[in-house]
Amino acid sequence: MTKALRSELRLAVAGLAACIIVGWVIGQPIVVPLLGVVVYLGWQLVNLNRLLLYLDDDDAPLPQSSGSWWVALKGVQRIRARDRKRRVRLRKAVDDFRQAASAMPDAAVMLRDDGEITWLNRAATGLLGLRHPQDTDQQIVNLIRDPAFVEYIEDRRFEEPLQFISPVNENIRLLLRVVPYGSNRNLLLARDVTRLHRLEQMRKDFVANVSHELRSPLTVILGYLETLRDDPDADESLQRPLEQMWEQSQRMCLIVEDLLRLSRIENQPGAAPRNVVGVAEMLTRIREDAAKLSNGAHEILLKASSQLRLLGEYNELYSAFSNLVFNAVQYTPEGGKIEISWQAEDAGARLDVLDTGIGIDAHHLPRLTERFYRVDKARSRKVGGTGLGLAIVKHVLMRHDATLQVDSAPEDGSRFVCHFPQARIQTVAEEQTVSSGG
Repeated sequence: MTKALRSELRLAVAGLAACIIVGWVIGQPIVVPLLGVVVYLGWQLVNLNRLLLYLDDDDAPLPQSSGSWWVALKGVQRIRARDRKRRVRLRKAVDDFRQAASAMPDAAVMLRDDGEITWLNRAATGLLGLRHPQDTDQQIVNLIRDPAFVEYIEDRRFEEPLQFISPVNENIRLLLRVVPYGSNRNLLLARDVTRLHRLEQMRKDFVANVSHELRSPLTVILGYLETLRDDPDADESLQRPLEQMWEQSQRMCLIVEDLLRLSRIENQPGAAPRNVVGVAEMLTRIREDAAKLSNGAHEILLKASSQLRLLGEYNELYSAFSNLVFNAVQYTPEGGKIEISWQAEDAGARLDVLDTGIGIDAHHLPRLTERFYRVDKARSRKVGGTGLGLAIVKHVLMRHDATLQVDSAPEDGSRFVCHFPQARIQTVAEEQTVSSGG
């Protein structure tokens, strides 16, 4: 109990006692105490009214009172002063944020959870065509009608960014992200990536054009080298240089073919088509080719369910799957085992390629799918690798909404797993497991 309340109770008891005494003296032992209680309650109501009026008006002066009510009013005054300072600091922080956000070169739009605009910066006007304050409280999908943008916002696929054409200028390409924050709020950020997009397109065009232009001269060179190698009258001292030139020219042809294949995949717009692909039959063919590549040096096992079909593009999937299997053959010593499996999983289906090969150090794993990245350059050249196989695998899987998982350790083999979503899987009625090995 506070000191003010104790003082108030003592005053109330003393007043009541005085009323009782006065009542007995004047012969009104009930009326006088009741009158005193009514006066006391009236006083409390007056003070309560003062407090309510003070609370209702932020600019009202502190009302005068006494006793515990004065202590309560002073406490409210201190709380209000602290709250006023806090609001001033918060308002300044909000103003600073808005000034900083307005100065950003990227478009920034604050959205409610239902997609209504609450605030936007100047760049949002230049990049997205939005206006402040006219567009405040408007649904953003009603103002930006790009189908890809509308689908992105309505489906709430905020895990990945979206690239789309600016509604203001068709020559501007935007990268858009939506970041949830606070309580049911979203911050939309859009960045001009036109220059980066053009540079990436130039890189793709350069690779494709150079690769295409190299095919003809390499074909001519290989033709002459083959003739010189088979010439019985050729100088024996030239045989080794000719053999090395032949090997390196063939390797260049493989690199050119892989570059062209990768370029074709990269330049395909959007997701892969949804043609029905019999994966079990495809893997049977790949296993036969891998057995020829192995020449009996490995045990290659296959277990695949013909019930599971993939919705995708056959040639791309064949290229990706064969790259994984052929890599396993090339990087597994003689006498090793390679297991290929195609099976269902909770979220769809998976392709596993497991080998007992040399394995890979953990620090190499994040970079395996980079172009021309080699764990062991000398061994890669020895087995004829181009350094593009896993890059092709990555891009094929991306077009099929799939992901690549790699588990490996030195001298402990490797496991490459392709996870395909349920939306890409078709299940047929008949069940037949394709198994082969040897």
